[in-house]
Amino acid sequence: MAQDQTNKEITVAEQTKKFLVKSMYGFQTILTYGLGQRLGIYEYLYEKGKKSEKKMTFVSFNLEELSENLNLDLTYLDAWLHLSIACGIFEIDETCERCAKTAPYVYDLLIDHENMFYIGQMMAGFYVMATNQDLFINGIKTGKIYNILDVPGGEYKGAQLMSARFGSLVERLFAKYCKEDRKKILKETAKIIEIGCGYGYNLVGWMKRYKKAKFVGIDIDPDGIKHAKQLTEGNNWNDRVELYHIPLEDYITKTDNKFDIVILNMVLHEMNPDDKYRLSVLENIYGLLKDDGLLIIGDTMIPDTFNPNTKFQLFDVMHKMLEVAIGSKFYNEKTFKDLVDSSSFSQVELIKEGANYFWAIRK
Repeated sequence: MAQDQTNKEITVAEQTKKFLVKSMYGFQTILTYGLGQRLGIYEYLYEKGKKSEKKMTFVSFNLEELSENLNLDLTYLDAWLHLSIACGIFEIDETCERCAKTAPYVYDLLIDHENMFYIGQMMAGFYVMATNQDLFINGIKTGKIYNILDVPGGEYKGAQLMSARFGSLVERLFAKYCKEDRKKILKETAKIIEIGCGYGYNLVGWMKRYKKAKFVGIDIDPDGIKHAKQLTEGNNWNDRVELYHIPLEDYITKTDNKFDIVILNMVLHEMNPDDKYRLSVLENIYGLLKDDGLLIIGDTMIPDTFNPNTKFQLFDVMHKMLEVAIGSKFYNEKTFKDLVDSSSFSQVELIKEGANYFWAIRK
């Protein structure tokens, strides 16, 4: 189709600047960050920063300490750091000889994974897309679907951290918009279950905020439940949380518990894509809730690719690309509401603030 002549023609120079200047720095930043994360450098800097008694704004280091503590080659480290400085992740620390430090705000953004502004795991997600391109190529050629539990441990753990990041945004929105009577229950006697709790990262966020509530976490991944138990034991929360390696359909046959809140965080799209199965999940959850209970679903909403009136969120689109190989099925706002309307639930509301959102679903 011929270009619309009413639009200003884009020059070769403008396109070159867009792709070969701006985008190349973005690619190199993802590359150097991904390498540093896989080598354990960012975790080392995080642990070093945690030892400080004051709030960290940057962390300083030299190549010799990285080499000694992580058993890494100095020559390769020098090349990695050179590129990292060029990309703006680090800068020279002039207070000591041949030292580097994190550039302004980089400690918060890329290293401190407990910081509310942390986006490091999202960067790692872009890196994983590059390293797993053979899976995408094979999938595009054959349509093969992979089992999510076959994802390498390090990458799956990273995906869990990304989901927990989304979950923390959902929890903040919930805390802001939930009614006062529900806040009172949460602060006193609430019973909460997370279905698909995985490694426990999201569940921990809720436990830290609602210190008197009782929690249950279930998941079909034994490694995830094992890690979640380590987190709860490390925080001395065994009296407040129960964790089970069990699918939802089995759990409901073995419990009489009724819950104030059921959480489904970045799980629905990974379930069996058949809508009948997903409706059965909603019906099982309906049975777990108290009469005034609340189902919170945080999940990526992805509009139709060719809908010209919809603004795409980069994280959402990346999420679809990362998970299409495991047979994930996503919804947009209309199709999701249609799914819930087909269930026993009578009230569904999208709580949205800027790019952050979750579904609040009631009986």
